Amino acid sequence: MKPLLLTAAATLLLASCASAWPDRADPGAITDLPPRFQVLDAATGATSPVAGPACRSPLLDPRDGTRLRLLRSTGGLGDYTPETTPRYGLSARQALRIDCNTGIAIGAVPGPR
Repeated sequence: MKPLLLTAAATLLLASCASAWPDRADPGAITDLPPRFQVLDAATGATSPVAGPACRSPLLDPRDGTRLRLLRSTGGLGDYTPETTPRYGLSARQALRIDCNTGIAIGAVPGPR
């Protein structure tokens, strides 16, 4: 009985981790975006173009200096939260999905709770 309970608990834990990545991003929910975000070197303040596939943090809006922190990533996509909200049409409970290869925003996704 005990091994069965441990197996069930492990299965539930893995299922909850797998469901943490939102599958869909809503492009219609975002506004006022730069053409591409840039990578900020926090130590030097230098910026550089985003070049993937690794998702880097922080990112920077080159127009006004807004910083975005990486919340989670997978498969060359990163979900970022801006330091100041509301921003880009996001609510406080949303994150901005960005293509880590290009720095281009894809859409809004559920963010931290």
